[in-house]
Amino acid sequence: MKKIIVGGVPEHFNYPWHYGIQYGIFAKHGIDIQWVDVKGGSGAMCKMLDSGELDIALVLTEGIVKHIHTGSDARIIQQFVKSPLIWGVHSNTAKELDSNDLSKARFARSRKGSGSHIMSFVHAEQKGYDISEDNFLTVGNMEGALEAFEQDTADILLWEKFMTQPYVTKGTVNRIGLCVSPWPCFMTAASGGFLKGNHEDITALCNAIVESCVTVTESPDTIEKIAKLHNLKTSQVAEWYSSVEWQTSGWVSKKMLQNVTSTLKRVNILEEQLLSPIDLCYSEAKLY
Repeated sequence: MKKIIVGGVPEHFNYPWHYGIQYGIFAKHGIDIQWVDVKGGSGAMCKMLDSGELDIALVLTEGIVKHIHTGSDARIIQQFVKSPLIWGVHSNTAKELDSNDLSKARFARSRKGSGSHIMSFVHAEQKGYDISEDNFLTVGNMEGALEAFEQDTADILLWEKFMTQPYVTKGTVNRIGLCVSPWPCFMTAASGGFLKGNHEDITALCNAIVESCVTVTESPDTIEKIAKLHNLKTSQVAEWYSSVEWQTSGWVSKKMLQNVTSTLKRVNILEEQLLSPIDLCYSEAKLY
C-alpha cells in the first residue's frame, strides 16, 4: 500500500478525507493516507510541498496559483471544493471601521501569499479602495491575529466566516462584512517530487477522494458526523453545509483558472508572466 502524506487545515472542508481514511475508501484504492493538520493555512502548506514535508495539500485556489507563479514545481492535480469560500471581514473591537474603505487599515495575514493576504486585495478591488504591502502584518494563524488585535497592532482580518463565528459570538472580534471568493475555494495540489514516477498512485488518490466526496454528499448523516467530529452543534454545521459543495468529478476548469490568474494580476498579487491553466496543472489532470 502506497503511503501518501496529505496536509490540510483542521476545518470541516476536509471531512471527505477523514471519512475516506476512517471507512477504508483510500485503503480500497491501495492508498495509506498519513494526515497532517496544518494550522498555518495555504501559505504554510505551499512551503511544505516544496520542502517535501507534504506529498499532497488541500490548498486555497488563489494560494496555489500564486505559489506556482513564484517558481514552485508543485502542481494542481484536481479540484476539491467546488463552492466558493465565504470570507468574513473581521475588525478589532476597539475600532469602528467601514468595510467599504479600509485603505488606511492594518491587515493581519497568516503569511505572504496566503488566502488572508490575497483575498484582502480582492476585497479592496470589490469595494473600490486601494491597499499595498505596507498595510499588512504577518501573524502566522488565527491565534496570532487575535493577539495582534488585542495588542492593537492590526485592525482587520479576512478569515473563513464559519471558523470565526465563535469569536464573533463571544465578542472577541467584530464582523463588518463578507467577501465571497470569485472561484471554487480548494484545490488538491501535489509536490513536484511526488509528481515524478507516481502516476498510478495519483490516479488512485484522485479516484478515491472523488468516491469519498460522492459518498458524504449523498449520505443523510453527514451533518451529524461533522458536528460530532468537531464538537459543534448540528445547527451550526447545517448552516455551513448549506453553502458547501465538494467536487464529485475529477475535472478542473481552464476558464476558472484563467479568471484566478487575471484577477491576481489585476490586483497586483501576480507580477510574473501569467501561466496557462495547462502550466498550472499536473500533466495528467483532467482539464476542460
